[in-house]
Amino acid sequence: MILDGDGAEVDWIVGYSAPPEKFLAKVEKVLAGVDTFKSLLESRAANPKDVAVTAKLARKYAERAKEDKAVPLYKDVLALDPEGKAGSFTLDYLKAPVPYTEYAEYEIARFPLQSKREPALMKAFLAKYPAGTMARPAYSSLDIFYYGTASAAEADAFYEEYTAKFPAETYVLQKWLSRIIKDKTALDKGLPLAEKLEELTQNNPDPYAQAVIAEYYLAKGDKTKADEAFGKPFLESHLSNVAFGLLQYADFWSQRGENLDGVEAVAEAALKVQPDHMYIRRQAAGVFLALGRDARALEVFGPAFAKKYWDEPGELRSYIWFWTQKGKNFDGALEAARRTLELRPRAYYHWSALADLYLKMGNRSEALTAAEKAVEFASPAAKPAMQKNLDKIKAQAADKK
Repeated sequence: MILDGDGAEVDWIVGYSAPPEKFLAKVEKVLAGVDTFKSLLESRAANPKDVAVTAKLARKYAERAKEDKAVPLYKDVLALDPEGKAGSFTLDYLKAPVPYTEYAEYEIARFPLQSKREPALMKAFLAKYPAGTMARPAYSSLDIFYYGTASAAEADAFYEEYTAKFPAETYVLQKWLSRIIKDKTALDKGLPLAEKLEELTQNNPDPYAQAVIAEYYLAKGDKTKADEAFGKPFLESHLSNVAFGLLQYADFWSQRGENLDGVEAVAEAALKVQPDHMYIRRQAAGVFLALGRDARALEVFGPAFAKKYWDEPGELRSYIWFWTQKGKNFDGALEAARRTLELRPRAYYHWSALADLYLKMGNRSEALTAAEKAVEFASPAAKPAMQKNLDKIKAQAADKK
């Protein structure tokens, strides 16, 4: 049984967001009686002029949508600390602490905006705190009203102000463009917004933004532009980005031997998203090797992969380089290296790759022969690097003797 602030029984469904340690800290705080309804009510009764206690108690009521109890307490905060110097809330969703007074004024403005669709108090709040910590949440609260309730003219005026305040936030442009699409009466005014949104997301496509852009062009009857924004090219690019992101995570932690729970599954997921991508296969194989799953690495990026690209020396060269660096699958790498020379016998970089492989295998004699061939066939620009590699191998061979 749990009691609310009025002593009435309430039912709670307990849930939390990761990380669990953060939620555990909150539970332990409650169990210790810190800032609970009971402790705050007792502290408030003992000292009604304590601003922090009054603000925290008001927030408790507000979180339970008890406007009738929260608002009077927030007004007490304003009366007790009109200059906002008595302390601040540190909230997870804000980048900076917010003074109790500013937060109280925001909350007082929020209730009528939500329950009665009256934006006047929130607009007054923004006029008073245009650069305050709660300015962004205040605009977000007004956004709900202007998107769903206000007239087209009122919405345009608000979104013009909103986008001017946050010109680089794609979400704001999305909402304004969505509102224009919904109205369907003045689609032409949405064109500069769609173009701006495309510009902002050009190097980092956002599926939500692209969907709104495509929706706008469809509303305009331009299927071609809609496909350009959110068609097959976007899908292919997005799938690649997803796969690369997954493997970046898996590779990062597998190489450090930390956070290994789920790393293998993440690598497998990347392979499902982009099963035929050479780089994805190579990176996934590296993850599996780091996890001690050599057999799986060979399944993903082993002889079967090499045979698939048996007539493509560029892909084979990447394959050779990978296994040379890892010091494994020498037989497969050597077979692939010989194949590249069958395809391009005078390509110095293939001879150089073979030299590196033989050196890693401990076969300095064959490494020396391959390195000499690399120097022989090298272009003038590449010859110094090939000669340097040859000299290195010669030195190692001399040391061995």
